[in-house]
Amino acid sequence: MIILRQQSAKKIAKFAAFLMLFQPLILVAQNADKQTNTPVPNALIAEPGMADPHALVVGKVCYLFTGHDIGFGISDWVMPDWRIYRSVDFKTWKLVGTIKPEENYMGKGNTSCWAGDIVHKNGKYYWYFSNRKESSGVMVASKPEGPYVDVLKKPLVDSFDPTVFTDDDGTSYIIYGANHYKIARLKKSMIELDEQPRVITINRSTFFPDTDKNSLHKYNGIYYLSCSGYYATSSNIYGPYETKGVVGKGFGIDTPFAHGDFFVWKGNWYHVWCKYRNRDYDRIRDCFIAPLVYDKDGLMHDDLRAMK
Repeated sequence: MIILRQQSAKKIAKFAAFLMLFQPLILVAQNADKQTNTPVPNALIAEPGMADPHALVVGKVCYLFTGHDIGFGISDWVMPDWRIYRSVDFKTWKLVGTIKPEENYMGKGNTSCWAGDIVHKNGKYYWYFSNRKESSGVMVASKPEGPYVDVLKKPLVDSFDPTVFTDDDGTSYIIYGANHYKIARLKKSMIELDEQPRVITINRSTFFPDTDKNSLHKYNGIYYLSCSGYYATSSNIYGPYETKGVVGKGFGIDTPFAHGDFFVWKGNWYHVWCKYRNRDYDRIRDCFIAPLVYDKDGLMHDDLRAMK
């Protein structure tokens, strides 16, 4: 009887050790499931993982081209594709397209589908995308939902997180990179550079993130270069830019990580951005949107009352 009890105690001890060994994995799975099923207030869609939004407005329709986070419990970005959402009221967003890395030079199975930007020009739609930090390419479609085709089958520039801005005279520029943004004029084809890239000077009299994913737009003759909710302005597209502060505090705007975009829909300005659920735990994000107003000095302010 004593021998049987000793054997049982050993089995229990081994089983307990087994559970201790796999407890972290069990907790990760439980937490991932909890994140998956917990709605985030004011998020554009209930499904987690909507990230890096850039807007395309076609008439009364707004499309958001976004990244897609799936790395629950992983302290890295796991992004297998890009997604295209459509809305006519900013309340309901419908998934209408997916762009996959096997459709461009990145290749099948790549999970580094980082941020990009969408542009309508020449009667076509140009999707500029990131291959992690390595490079940026361009794909072309005849309609916003796609399908998109990799016309170069190689990178357009040697860094990541591109934004493309078209000025009043119809000239388009690509801005990309981290720490020190670069800018270059694009040829009319939209798939070639028309000059050597230049580094953009940002005079930081106020805080401006030393990070990636810019957005560039123009209002009242002034260029606004932003990173997350922080922005700088210039009267010249090449700069130098002077920092102006942040568009608002709260909802994850006042961090370096709220990658987003500024755009006009139905005559009004809006700011769309993303926010990490818990960046200390993993890289899962959600997207948010708020009306944007300019004061008499040209400073931007998100109307966060609309988020309450």
